[in-house]
Amino acid sequence: MILETYVRVFVDPGVLDRTIDFYRSLLSGVVSLRFAYPQQELELAAVSSEKLSVLIIAGTAEKRVPFEATRLTIKVDNLETMIAALLNGSADQLEPIQTTPVGRKTRFRHADGTVVEYVDHVDPRSTVPQSS
Repeated sequence: MILETYVRVFVDPGVLDRTIDFYRSLLSGVVSLRFAYPQQELELAAVSSEKLSVLIIAGTAEKRVPFEATRLTIKVDNLETMIAALLNGSADQLEPIQTTPVGRKTRFRHADGTVVEYVDHVDPRSTVPQSS
């Protein structure tokens, strides 16, 4: 089951906090996720609201390049169940399931060509927003 869908916004590290504040105000949202991804030299934050959720990915332009082709991030309750549904729907899995600082992820190319990341957060304690 899909739990939340995020549009992705890419920023330089120095404007992450300002970008979070902007989307919190614009969406009347809350910071629902914030974590460092040291293996990729990125920091991620999510601002969630009833109408829209935004995943903000901060890092240098060079470090963001591998992530920019992915248009959406969709949080699901179970990756294996979603993978089965996607494969039945003619989507192509682009990578095996990988571990992240807050759970697991994989990417698919949908029939229309859109690249989407699917995630499940297996450790709820990891999704508690950090103080800035």
